[in-house]
Amino acid sequence: MTMHAYSFWSENGTAKGNLPPLATLSLLPDGPYKSSFDVMFSQDTPIEQQLAVADRVLAGVQQWRNGIAEHAEQQRTATDELESARAEIARLKSEAGESE
Repeated sequence: MTMHAYSFWSENGTAKGNLPPLATLSLLPDGPYKSSFDVMFSQDTPIEQQLAVADRVLAGVQQWRNGIAEHAEQQRTATDELESARAEIARLKSEAGESE
């Protein structure tokens, strides 16, 4: 079975979890009292199985976050390199203009 749920996150989006015995994870993309996605276990799910699932979710979210962080760093690096190149071009143009 495939399940799809889409919602665009805002700066007000939150995630919150509740502890066992009824461990839940709530994702609130637009902040409280708007759309939400809730993850729950049935009451008979062993705690070790809940932990294994939570570990897989955490690993997936960490990988997702790391990919975003890596992309952001690449963009910052490219922007910094472009600014450095522009500054060097301006310096060289200035020096060339002074020597004429």
